[in-house]
Amino acid sequence: MKKLALAAFAAVLTSAAADVSGSWSGSYFGGPLYLTLKQNGDKLSGTAGPSAEQQMLKFDNGQVDGNHVTFKAGPIQADLQLDGDDLKGEMKLPDDTAPLTLTRVEALARRSPTTPAAPAKPFDLATVKQNQSGGINTITGRGGSIRLTRGQIAMENVALWKALGFAYGIGEDKDYAITGPAWLKTERYDIVAKLPPDTTWEQRLQMFQALLAERFKMSVHHETKDLPVYALVVAREGFKLKEVEMGRGGFSAGRGQIKAEKLGLAAFAQRLSQIVDRPVLDQTGMAGVFDFTMEWAPDDDAIGPSLFTALQQQLGLRLEARRGSVDVLVVDRADRVPIEN
Repeated sequence: MKKLALAAFAAVLTSAAADVSGSWSGSYFGGPLYLTLKQNGDKLSGTAGPSAEQQMLKFDNGQVDGNHVTFKAGPIQADLQLDGDDLKGEMKLPDDTAPLTLTRVEALARRSPTTPAAPAKPFDLATVKQNQSGGINTITGRGGSIRLTRGQIAMENVALWKALGFAYGIGEDKDYAITGPAWLKTERYDIVAKLPPDTTWEQRLQMFQALLAERFKMSVHHETKDLPVYALVVAREGFKLKEVEMGRGGFSAGRGQIKAEKLGLAAFAQRLSQIVDRPVLDQTGMAGVFDFTMEWAPDDDAIGPSLFTALQQQLGLRLEARRGSVDVLVVDRADRVPIEN
């Protein structure tokens, strides 16, 4: 009887849920992934997104069984095992399954690489061609498509400005973050690069940076500039939007009107940067996505609230003028006509 009791007690200890509360960082073939987890017994809730600032997905359906961790956040389903300060396993997406390793943010700060980073490998196959089809905005540099799979990066009818944004992790709405010749936004290209399916996100970016440097004979450098910025914060009257379920979103901005569907506030801040006269940084600390329409008077002589007043009255948000350090990618030189193949 005593042996049976000891065995049962040992089984309880073995199956006791590990503690995974905290912040976790990693990546998969589609980009970086940052999670903030909160555990209560064997139940798990949290938020997820590409960065600590962009936490767009919320979930409360997670389970922790010993070292086994599962959860579903929006289109992501994760099945992971805790190994020290790492969560290792796979992530299922609607059209693919990818290996995933997440590491506690505190542990990342303690770890240092034991060997220097290896130089970027070339792609298995890469083609770069000019695209003359037109039909894309040549003022903003937006448009075209970027499609990622585990074994390929495919860009069609994209400006070099947009390709650089992908290569260096710069959001498409950050006009201020890439500077160089004006044709960066007007000339269009098709780029297809094939790579091994187990290539990490960080390796993809290094390889793509090297490809652009080689084919466009391009050189770049980073500068940190102290610029006037706006901080997007919650207004004193309180936040007025209700969270909606994650899904395919949309955004349109016209004269005196914004319409958004399933949009996170970090992404909204980036889009506001295109409308006001300086970068907008999300300082709300709020996760989730939202549907909303905002209207304001685009001119001083028009009837209606200003954009700043409309933000407070209609959304419960406010823009605070500040100064902030902004990283800028400077293109020192690049050839308009690339080495194609």
